[in-house]
Amino acid sequence: MLGQLRIALAVGIATFSLSLLTASAAQAQIIPSNNLSGQGDSTARLYERLVNRLHATTQPQQDYLQNIVQKVNDRKLDLRLVVAVERYAIRRNQHYPFPFFERALKYEAGKRGITLPSIKLFQDQPIVTTPSF
Repeated sequence: MLGQLRIALAVGIATFSLSLLTASAAQAQIIPSNNLSGQGDSTARLYERLVNRLHATTQPQQDYLQNIVQKVNDRKLDLRLVVAVERYAIRRNQHYPFPFFERALKYEAGKRGITLPSIKLFQDQPIVTTPSF
């Protein structure tokens, strides 16, 4: 009886340990999955990928990424360069890669003769409101 109890306990612990090892870590998405584009525009997919993977939580950061996506669409920036710098930034700091992305992309684009704005430009923009009469 005691031997069967030990075996059952050992099997239970082994099963629990195995389930902990195979469980994937929870990842937060800034853009909810029900709003992610499925088969739609590649621009939207690139923007959503950058926002979620670079953890762009503030509006200026998201505006900056929108500007980067626009430059990719206008063929001023190479998509492969943006994706490579994104991966580099995530390797540098997995928890907050955005500053590494901004600096590295600005440097790499500068080497190719492309001038990118600083995120400070997007932070300093005043909020424009229209008066209601």
